[in-house]
Amino acid sequence: MHTRMTDARPVWLAVSAAFLVGACAGWDNPTALEDLQANVEFEIEAARIETFEEIEVHVHISENGAPMQIENARLEIEHAAGGALRIVDMEPEGDGYAAHAMFFEEGEHHLHFEGIPHRHKLMWRLGETEIDVHNAHRIIGPYWVELEISGAPLLVDDEGHIHVHVHELLPDGTPGAEVGGLDVELEIHDPNGAETALTVAEEEPGEYEAEFHFELAGEYELHVEIDVGGVFEDGEFHIPVLTPDDGTPPDDQGGGGHGHG
Repeated sequence: MHTRMTDARPVWLAVSAAFLVGACAGWDNPTALEDLQANVEFEIEAARIETFEEIEVHVHISENGAPMQIENARLEIEHAAGGALRIVDMEPEGDGYAAHAMFFEEGEHHLHFEGIPHRHKLMWRLGETEIDVHNAHRIIGPYWVELEISGAPLLVDDEGHIHVHVHELLPDGTPGAEVGGLDVELEIHDPNGAETALTVAEEEPGEYEAEFHFELAGEYELHVEIDVGGVFEDGEFHIPVLTPDDGTPPDDQGGGGHGHG
């Protein structure tokens, strides 16, 4: 599964997911689990999913063919390699639920849809799907440029190590060999609009590195400028910086907080 390529139109990718039940202690369950017939479908509006790009995730859930109403609908995001869980609240949209999500690491991620079905009074994990996340890239002049940030996701006051990989752009629109010896400039705009030019070092051929101290929460813009025949061409990446409590589950309330029993 893929997010936007430069010359590719976004497409809807629908993923049907099995119905998973995980009862939590303390909830009254007026309906026998075997009597609950539900179908869950994930939709992701993207042609390619990349790091530091926000995507929309839609979940449609129905019971016996009719939309099922859910309380406390939310999306749980977990990297396949482990690490902290991230929780994103979902809002009703049409006959389902929608949320915006951003991924900070490449690799396989597991998405779980959770909530409390109105009629059943029970917190359940209602469905899951898997996606692959790729490093963010931009096409800048004749180059395919990828961004990698060590230590992502970044929190306020983190020191971020920025890696920009520059590849030749092949005729079929895919990346070729890394290109060294280029004149590459990096500039960061913080959430207040302040600009900082970074000191760039080419540690490996085609890999241009810099460090920056992210003091504020919010979205930073990283401008990558490459000298192409005497003219600097520019590509822009967006880097989110979180507060320590971003993405953590809310406090348990009434036995219906995070967890699956």
